[in-house]
Amino acid sequence: MALLSALLLLLVAAATVFAFRLIRHRRFYKDLPKPPHSFLWGHLALFNETMQQFPPNTALSIYYTAIAQKYNLKGIYYLDLWPFGPSQMILVSPDSADLVTKVTDYPLHEMGISYLSGLVGENAMGATNGEKWKVTHRLLAPAFRASSIKAMAGVVADETVRLFTPFLERCAQESSVFSMETAAAKLLLSISTVTILGGDIAQDAKERLFEDVGDIVAYATMITLTTSTNPVTKWRTWWRKTRAVKRLDTFFEGLVRAREEVVRGVGKDAVGLSILDRTLIEGRGSFWNDGTLDPVSMRLLVDNLKGLILGAYGTTSDTLCAIFLMLAAHPDAVHKLRKEHTRIFGNQEATSQVLKDNPHKLNELHYTTAVIKETLRLFPIGFSPRTALPGTESLAYEGKAYPTLNQMIIPCQHTIHYDPKVFPSPGKFDPGRFLEPNVVPAGSWRPFERGPRACVGRDLAVDELRVVLLLTVRDFEFECASIEPRATPRASFTDMDLQLGDLAFQENAFSAKPRGGTMMRVKRA
Repeated sequence: MALLSALLLLLVAAATVFAFRLIRHRRFYKDLPKPPHSFLWGHLALFNETMQQFPPNTALSIYYTAIAQKYNLKGIYYLDLWPFGPSQMILVSPDSADLVTKVTDYPLHEMGISYLSGLVGENAMGATNGEKWKVTHRLLAPAFRASSIKAMAGVVADETVRLFTPFLERCAQESSVFSMETAAAKLLLSISTVTILGGDIAQDAKERLFEDVGDIVAYATMITLTTSTNPVTKWRTWWRKTRAVKRLDTFFEGLVRAREEVVRGVGKDAVGLSILDRTLIEGRGSFWNDGTLDPVSMRLLVDNLKGLILGAYGTTSDTLCAIFLMLAAHPDAVHKLRKEHTRIFGNQEATSQVLKDNPHKLNELHYTTAVIKETLRLFPIGFSPRTALPGTESLAYEGKAYPTLNQMIIPCQHTIHYDPKVFPSPGKFDPGRFLEPNVVPAGSWRPFERGPRACVGRDLAVDELRVVLLLTVRDFEFECASIEPRATPRASFTDMDLQLGDLAFQENAFSAKPRGGTMMRVKRA
């Protein structure tokens, strides 16, 4: 009897605490900009209703856009997902997003740090804040100077001609359906073994690297799923990720030591250096002495190599998939690309050599760059949640103070990219909008984010995409497979699903990615 009474008292106490927290939490949102708010459910029911509007496991940023447009929420709005999710402050205008990324660099939210550090390590630049981030950024950023990146165009061309175009040729001859996601990931990873890692890596080591990175991405995708996963599958995926990380650690440690020997005594202006080579040279004398890495510096380098390779495998290859998806649906854009490529680089046979002799001609590919930018506008890949600055409790925006304490602060690129006041006809694929001066408002295109934490590899990624398009678009035509167009659009902000079906909505993964592996066919142009 005494035990029962004690249990009842505990239940009453727990219920009282929960009720107190519920009341306090819901009252916080009373006067804040937000969609309709339930005192009992907060925004949980609304968010679930929004999720049901889209295909399974849709990228989170798409939900934010749907809610913002349905309820005409501008600048800043809040979502109350307690107790099942963090309180969220969503920034949906270029000006409000700049306040936490460019005007002031707000720290990364602990959930974002935990997510990335669990994949590649706590020293990766995208998983650090404060002084640790500054040290890592000072080390890595110089290796991504524009002059160094342009020198890598020949490597990108060689790998594309060696690996990707023969694969497309075989698929064209066989009229087979293939996963562009897999093909693009293999290509970008092969490119990265040279541009990022440097030196000759044996083919079996490349294949092992591809499998290991794939296992990490599979785990990253699994932990973002909004649908349940079999516990056995969860454990198996976690175990494969854990083993993959250990193998990568060993592989990269050996590689760093080997490259350290190669670049010892080499100057910063040497040609043919990889990102790793330049990082080792840049860190000489400040991060390590006498060319010998201490364990802390080795750990920092290894974690960041994993982060860079994962980015190449995921984000850059995902963007390439989205570009081919858009080109398959817009033959007029393909025609314009082909004209530009021939006008600037001559016939296809001479293109690789012209590119190696003068890689800066890539900067003349204005329409090609516009296609890349427009694709990244429609299919942004970034998601960088921030948290309040230490000692601050609010953010000043348009004359008002918006509370930031205990909020996950989300600059939502997707919502900004689909705002009709920022990008007219936002659901339309229109590369031309990036060719006219003053059409795209400053700060509104932000797939790589802005400010100090903008992606250091953005120039390399864009150059890689330009080279791959330059060497493939004139020879091949791409067609999407297994599309089921919808009769009515799922969302108010785009009607691309009338043509592309559910492929119009990205999936949650390591980054937002095209859906279903991007299954395609290809034929000779």
